[in-house]
Amino acid sequence: MLIDTLCSVALYCQRCGKVQLLDVPLFSGKQQLKLRCGACGEQMGETILRPKHGLGLTIHCGVCGKSTYEQFSWHQLKKLRFEKLYCHHDHFELGYIGRWQDIAEFLDFNDAEYDSLHPGDGDRFLERQQILLEGLTRVHELAAHGDLSCPCGSQEVSAGLMGDSIVLQCQECGSSCVLPMRSAEDLAHIYQAVGASWRLRSTL
Repeated sequence: MLIDTLCSVALYCQRCGKVQLLDVPLFSGKQQLKLRCGACGEQMGETILRPKHGLGLTIHCGVCGKSTYEQFSWHQLKKLRFEKLYCHHDHFELGYIGRWQDIAEFLDFNDAEYDSLHPGDGDRFLERQQILLEGLTRVHELAAHGDLSCPCGSQEVSAGLMGDSIVLQCQECGSSCVLPMRSAEDLAHIYQAVGASWRLRSTL
C-alpha cells in the first residue's frame, strides 16, 4: 500500500481565530506532534502516529471547552483528500484534514465566496470570528475560576454563540445575558459588560 509521506490539517485557532494550514509528516519518526498556531502560539491540538492504527488527531474546541479525538487508519489516509473536522460535543466546525492543495483551494474558495457576498466587508469576517472566539475564551476562563454567577446566585452557567453575540444562560433559573461582540472595543470591555448584568468578582 502506497500513501503520501504527509497529510495536512487546517485548524481554526480557538484563541485568535486565524486559520492555520499545517503539514503532518507520517513517516518523520516522531510519534507525537503538537499543533500550534503560528500567529499566537496557542496549542490547537496534537497528533499521534500508531504503526498499527494510523493517525490519531486531538483538537481542542473553544466553544464547549472539550477535546475531540479522530482516528484515521492507514487505509483512510491513503484515500483522504479533504474532510471537515467537527467537535463531537456541539458540532462546531474546527477545521479540515486532507491534502494540502485541496484544503488550500477550499479556503481560497471560501474567501472569494464571502468577498462576493459582502464586497464592502473586507477582512471583517475573520476579524469578527476572532473577536467572538476570544470573547468566548474569556467567559470560559471566568466560569472555570468561579468568578461568574447568575444574579440568582447559581454558577451553573452555559455560554454559546448567536450571530455576533455571546449568550450566557443560567441552568438554574433560566435567566440569560446577551453580550455583543462586534468590535475590539466590545472585547476590551467584556468584563464590564458581564458585570453590568451578572455577578462578577470585583477583583477582576
